[in-house]
Amino acid sequence: MCRKYWLLLRSMLINHLIFFGCWVLFYTAHSLFASNGFKDKVPLSPRTYRLIYSTFSTIAFAFILLLGASIYSAFVLAPNPITTYFGLMLATLGLFVIKRSFRNYNLRVFLGFKKETPSDQSLKKDKLQSKIRHPLYAGTILLFLGYFIYNPLLINLVSLAALIAYLPFGIRLEEKKLIQQFGDEYLQYKKDTPSLFPQIKFK
Repeated sequence: MCRKYWLLLRSMLINHLIFFGCWVLFYTAHSLFASNGFKDKVPLSPRTYRLIYSTFSTIAFAFILLLGASIYSAFVLAPNPITTYFGLMLATLGLFVIKRSFRNYNLRVFLGFKKETPSDQSLKKDKLQSKIRHPLYAGTILLFLGYFIYNPLLINLVSLAALIAYLPFGIRLEEKKLIQQFGDEYLQYKKDTPSLFPQIKFK
C-alpha cells in the first residue's frame, strides 16, 4: 500500500514539474519572439510576424491549459464558500483589468489582422496605463491568483508560481525594448508610473 502511494505521489510530482517546465518554455518563447533582435532576423513583415506570433501563443497557451486540466492534482488548501467567492471575485477583477488594458490598443492590430498606424506605435500613457505601466501583467496576476484561491489545487499554484517567477524577467526585457523605442519619454513615464500596482495616496 505504501509503495503504491509513493508511486502515485512520485508520478504526480513529475507531472507537475513537467507542467512547470511547459510554462517556462512558453514564457521563454514569448520573450524571445517578442524581442526586436529576433524579429529583425525574420524576413517577414511586422503584420505577418504578429499574426503568426499571436496564433502560436494562443495555441501554446491553450495546450498548456489542457495539459493542466488533464493532470491529477491535490488540494493545497481546503476550499470553502468564502475563499471560493473571494477567488471568483479576484479572477473577475483580473479579467476586467485585462479588458480595460486593451482600450488603449486596436485588437486587430495587436493580433496582426490590421496594419499598424502611427497612432498605434505611440507610447500609451493614458486611461489604465496612466495608473500602472503593465496592466496586462497585473490583470493576469489577479486572474491566476483568483483562480488558485477559487480552486486551490497544486496545479493552479504551479501556474501562479511560474507566472510570478517569470514577471521580473519579462518586465525587464519588455521595458528594455520600450526604452530603445521611446527613449527619454519612456524613462520619464517609468519614473512617474508604478509597474504593476497603483500608488495609494493618503491625504
